[in-house]
Amino acid sequence: MDEKALQNLRARADAKLSYAKIHLDELKSLGTLSGSDFDRAHQESFLFHLLGAKDAFLIELNAYYGVDLPKNDLTIGKLRKKQIARQKDYAEVTALSELEKDKNSWLLHAKEMRDHSTHVSGVPRTFHCGGPTDGEVWLRLPQTGRPIERHFAEEFDAWVSNMRELLERLRSSAIETMRLNNRLNPTRGADTPLISG
Repeated sequence: MDEKALQNLRARADAKLSYAKIHLDELKSLGTLSGSDFDRAHQESFLFHLLGAKDAFLIELNAYYGVDLPKNDLTIGKLRKKQIARQKDYAEVTALSELEKDKNSWLLHAKEMRDHSTHVSGVPRTFHCGGPTDGEVWLRLPQTGRPIERHFAEEFDAWVSNMRELLERLRSSAIETMRLNNRLNPTRGADTPLISG
């Protein structure tokens, strides 16, 4: 796979992460966040695009490993099933799957909030009046009601950074594996998976 093809694969995940950041920056530019429709719309859009970056990255992994699952029905679970069926180690798929299942991970929290706001109701929040947290809006985890004890804009900032680091790290690993495989199998045909598996 040449550099142009790699760039095209990366473009969608990178765009979705950029869109999440745009919505977050617009929210932060408001100053005081009061739960208005503008505020909530931007929170939900942020979550949609943040998780969309992860979903777009799954398309990259699908291509790097030659899994050939349909792009419009691609989940980490389906990639994981292919990994198990092929008895292969797709380190990036395993890492994403484990992070998504970790009850304390930022990715699980973000996914729960996105799913809740998409299918059930707005993300539960707590507004602080008075005291050291006056004016702060904390998100509450939909499954437990437990608050994330800092202003949601700070939490979203951390999630964007975490997603960027995660995608860069896992992408680098998958591309390196693909290139190593291509060096080990230089006669690989065009229809052969990009990474053996």
